[in-house]
Amino acid sequence: MKNQSYGFAAMLAVVGLASLVSSCATRVSAPVSAGLIPPIAGAKTLAAFDARVAFSRARLPAISAAAEAAAARVVAHTNALITVPYADQPSFAEEILSRAGGLANSLPIEDRATVKATPNDILLFSVRSWEKDRAKALQHVAAAHSQGSLTVLFASRAGMPEGLQPEFIVDNGAAGGGEDEAPINAIANAMNAWLWSCEYAGALMRHGKAPPVLKSICLPDWQAHNGPITTPAGRLTLLDCDKPAARGALAGVYLQAVDRLARGLRDEPFQRELTRAADLIAPRMAAGGKVGVATCTHVAMQEIFLNNAAPWKPFNVVWQARTAFTSNIGRDDMLFWIGYVGMSTEFEDYAKYIRATKAPFVATYVPDSNPKNNAPDAAVLIPQLWRIGDAVVDVPFPPGRMAPVSGLNVGLLYRMLDEAVAERLPKKGE
Repeated sequence: MKNQSYGFAAMLAVVGLASLVSSCATRVSAPVSAGLIPPIAGAKTLAAFDARVAFSRARLPAISAAAEAAAARVVAHTNALITVPYADQPSFAEEILSRAGGLANSLPIEDRATVKATPNDILLFSVRSWEKDRAKALQHVAAAHSQGSLTVLFASRAGMPEGLQPEFIVDNGAAGGGEDEAPINAIANAMNAWLWSCEYAGALMRHGKAPPVLKSICLPDWQAHNGPITTPAGRLTLLDCDKPAARGALAGVYLQAVDRLARGLRDEPFQRELTRAADLIAPRMAAGGKVGVATCTHVAMQEIFLNNAAPWKPFNVVWQARTAFTSNIGRDDMLFWIGYVGMSTEFEDYAKYIRATKAPFVATYVPDSNPKNNAPDAAVLIPQLWRIGDAVVDVPFPPGRMAPVSGLNVGLLYRMLDEAVAERLPKKGE
């Protein structure tokens, strides 16, 4: 459905839901003592996200159409790959490339040395805001057209420059093209990319095929599964599948997981620790102290540097943990660490170097079954609301599940904490 417009009735539904969310977003679902219901931490972020979820749910047919076009192209041209430029969209690329439950035949332009570009490829490109990304989008879409690629643009129709003509646009629901909506746009674009991936798999299944899907490195047999499908030939493999999925079915399951996530972010266990973290961090910032933030997770790796409301001191640590923490954080500072499963990964011992700073730290991660990789010494531990394995949509082909929610969880968690901390800081002139 090229350039399909958003229906008026659907828009009214979204506006109505957004209004309802805004009015209810200051309350938690769990009962508290004395009948009092405390305010939600990160309420504005959650309300904005709820409206985007409703917007995308109403537009599932358009997302399915974009996925079906890509699947038809891959079935007809089995050397075609999905191209995801990295340098010009690192938040988006980090979220959907080399991911648990992600498509193995997705590669960045920068990694096409062994798997060559073809005229039949599919370009996925995202726009955090037209204000900042207009020139990049124009360049990539024009290049894709000249090469014969099919373009799926994850962006807002609002603010889109004239003359830009992607074959498909997956609208993220932003009200305009400004940078003020960029943080929630980044999360919405990531969600929509997973909806598209689910529908791409479903469309292939209706052709009797299935895509190669990656398995989480946190599962014991991940190397045996991922090794063959990450070779140049393996990425081009289409599996046989005799169980077709109805249009919208897989994306519908993913949206159910998103709904559960949104409820969990409002519930008392999560809200209690998020509030404790904000109450601890804000006074230190208000007094002029340094609070660093770092992560080994996907979408947050770039997002921690962008559009912050509070004065965080973000820094990169991946592949440089040995020196990055002690170079950026001292014992008189504080750190917010965004982990994945436990504090460290099998590739880098982040916990060791965090503790070497002697600084107090707030952490967030899914607990590891190995207690040595957890942090009982964290000042606050904010829970993440996904399960090891990450992917949430059951599929009848290996590895049995696809499409993770951890990126959405971490993206929302960070923006909610940033909002809650900023609200506790003195306003200018106070």
